[in-house]
Amino acid sequence: MSFWNAAPVQAAEMKADGNSFTVLRWVLASSVMISHAWDLTQPQRGLDPTVAILDMPISRMAVYLFFTLSGFLVTGSLVKRGTIAFLKARALRLVPGLWVMLLVVPLGLALTIGTLPMATILTSPETFKFVARNAALIGGAYTIPGLFADHQFANVVNGSLWTITYEVRCYLGLALLGALGLMLPRQRLTLLLVAGLAAHVALPGDLVPALTDMRRLAFAFYIGVLTWAWRDRLPLSWPLALAGVALAIGLAQAGVHIETLLQASFGYLAIVAAFRLPAPVKRLSNALPDYSYGIYIYAFPMQQLAITLGFTVPLANLGIGFLMTLPAAALSWHLVEGPALRLKRD
Repeated sequence: MSFWNAAPVQAAEMKADGNSFTVLRWVLASSVMISHAWDLTQPQRGLDPTVAILDMPISRMAVYLFFTLSGFLVTGSLVKRGTIAFLKARALRLVPGLWVMLLVVPLGLALTIGTLPMATILTSPETFKFVARNAALIGGAYTIPGLFADHQFANVVNGSLWTITYEVRCYLGLALLGALGLMLPRQRLTLLLVAGLAAHVALPGDLVPALTDMRRLAFAFYIGVLTWAWRDRLPLSWPLALAGVALAIGLAQAGVHIETLLQASFGYLAIVAAFRLPAPVKRLSNALPDYSYGIYIYAFPMQQLAITLGFTVPLANLGIGFLMTLPAAALSWHLVEGPALRLKRD
C-alpha cells in the first residue's frame, strides 16, 4: 500500500505476519528506559530531552501507547475466547513472568550487591510487601532495604511495576463488558465507551486525585478497544496520523497542553504504524520473540544496578542498562513467558 492509501485494516493484516505489533512493543518498552536513564541519574525528574518535545516524558507516552495497543489486541481475544478463557489468557501473559522476576531480582541483588546481611534483606517486612503486593497485582510497593540505598531513588528496586495493577483493572473492566454481553453489536459498545471517554475529557483531571492515573490509562486502553471495534471501517492514514501528532505537539509547544489530544493522536499513529509499516518490518516483527514484557519488568532494576556499577551518565546508563536487561528478558520469554502462553491452547 502506498503512503497515501487510507484503507482500513485488512483481514490478512490481523495475522502475526501482517503487522508490526511485536516491533512496536520492543520500541515502547525500550523507550521507557530513556526517561529512567535521566530520572535515575540526574538531580531531578523530567530532565530527559523528550520532555521538551512531547511536553511529557517519553516513558509516560510509551506507557499510554502500550495500553492503546493492548486494548486493540486483547479485545479480539475476548470476543473470540469468551470471558473466562480471556481472563485465563491475560493471567498467563502477566503473572508467570512477573512472579519469577519478583523472586529472582531480590534474591540476585541481595546476593551480589546487598549492603545488609542477605537474611536481613530477604526476611524484611518491606521485602515481603514488595513481593506480596506486586505478586497479587495490587502494586504500591517498590522498595527493598539494603538495595540501592545510596541512590537518588533510594531502595527503589522496580518502579516500573506501578502500571501493572492498572492494566489488570482495564482487563477486568473489559471482561465485565464481555460478561454482560455489551461487546457486540459494536454500535452499543461505541456509545458506552464514547460516553465514558467524553466524561474523562470533560471532567477535571484531578477531580479525584486517586483516580487520575486510572483515568488516563483507561482512556488510552479504550481508544485501542474502540479502534479494534471499527478496524474494518477506520481509515489508516499516515498523513492524517502525522498531521494529528504535529497538531498535538504544536499546541504543546505553544503552551496548550491537551493530554487527551496527545494520547489520541499518538495512539492513532501507533495503530497506523502497526499495520502500515513496510513489509520488511512486518517480517522482522513476525520473526522476533516478544521480549517486550521482560524488558519492561527487568529494565528498572538493571538500570539501578548500572548506577551501582558506575554508569551514572544518562546515555551510558541507558546503553549498559539495555545490554543487561536484554538477556534477562530473553530468559524470561524462553523459559517462563513463552511456555506459559502455550497453556492458553489447552
